[in-house]
Amino acid sequence: MTRVEARFPWAGAKLHWRDRAIAWGARNVVRRALSAPPHWPSHRRGFAMAGRMRQLAAARGVRYRSIALGPRGALEISPEAPERRLIWVHGGGFVVGAPETHLAMLTHLARAANALIIAPRYRHAPEDPFPAAVDDIEAASREAMAWRADVGQAALGGDSAGGCLALVALAHLLARGQTPEALLLYSPATIVDPERPVPEADDLLFPESVLHDLGKVYAGDEDPKNPRLSPIHGDYRGAPRTLIQCVCGEYLEEDSDALAAHLAGFNVPVRLEKVNGMPHVWQFMAGSSPLADAAIARSAQFLKGAE
Repeated sequence: MTRVEARFPWAGAKLHWRDRAIAWGARNVVRRALSAPPHWPSHRRGFAMAGRMRQLAAARGVRYRSIALGPRGALEISPEAPERRLIWVHGGGFVVGAPETHLAMLTHLARAANALIIAPRYRHAPEDPFPAAVDDIEAASREAMAWRADVGQAALGGDSAGGCLALVALAHLLARGQTPEALLLYSPATIVDPERPVPEADDLLFPESVLHDLGKVYAGDEDPKNPRLSPIHGDYRGAPRTLIQCVCGEYLEEDSDALAAHLAGFNVPVRLEKVNGMPHVWQFMAGSSPLADAAIARSAQFLKGAE
């Protein structure tokens, strides 16, 4: 019988001063910046700058190259002798981000799991709303499943909005008979509905308006029950073992809870892990945050099948 394991491996631990500093910065700097009326070019520049700063914390010994994969290309991140593959869809609320903004996190994950990571590019709202990103990622995932197949089996993953797109891609792959070896998700968005009530939460990163703003520019008037928009309505029969990590009290915690239960209904082995006191997708701070490093290490164990 499938079990959903709600583990809180770090909930009782006292936060390291670096983790406390990251949480303070998220609440008092980033959250305030996001409270301003949305100006997507400014947000994109800010996120890109944050990504470049994070690259300074990236581990050495990993190669990067752009590859012609999918409609818009991808970034390949590889240690010297990878033993497995991971297709990763970056987050950014469907409006910002690129593989490069997540390069530091993915570098640490590639090294810890000894995995070749394939990070596809996709179009962003509001210029290209739903289903542009879905179309791009579905096409890229089909190709990525066969890319460098000599390395080993391919897992699938994503963070935040990228987790949403990874789940849609998973349903697409399963329908084609292409099953990833595992599924790894960081705070995935699974309920995309501009009219959804804002959960009662103490989210360190996002103001209340963000869920609605992002939902409106991405989803438009699309039916929120469309499984290509809201993967909580998707069919995941035959899906692989899954690890979900999220934050207690973040807005997307209920998305993770709902997804874990939904996957368990398809007899998918699911493990749900939560942490206290950190911002959304704290794994982004790998190399500077002990809790992020712990999350990456646990993710690597999961990808290796050693958990």
